[in-house]
Amino acid sequence: MSPFLTKNAGEALRAAGALSTVGLAFVFALVIGFWFGTVLDGWFGTKPVLTLLFFFLGLIAGVLNVFRIVSQAHPKRPAAPPPPAKGTPDDREMSDDGE
Repeated sequence: MSPFLTKNAGEALRAAGALSTVGLAFVFALVIGFWFGTVLDGWFGTKPVLTLLFFFLGLIAGVLNVFRIVSQAHPKRPAAPPPPAKGTPDDREMSDDGE
């Protein structure tokens, strides 16, 4: 990585690189599903049943790929701790320094 990039810029570039593959992953899943269905339809003579079936399976695989890539590019941050409940002492009230 370049010495001129900060840590945040490096992470942003890494996320942009991962997200740039989203379109290709989606289209490839559709094309492979359609092609596979067409080949099977040719073998079994069931046109267009398997083509449609594998097209929709490719669509589902493409959506799952997009979800997986986006989830990896933007990981969840840990949740903030909940605020203290009313009536419970906070750190200042529990100190022994007499204040």
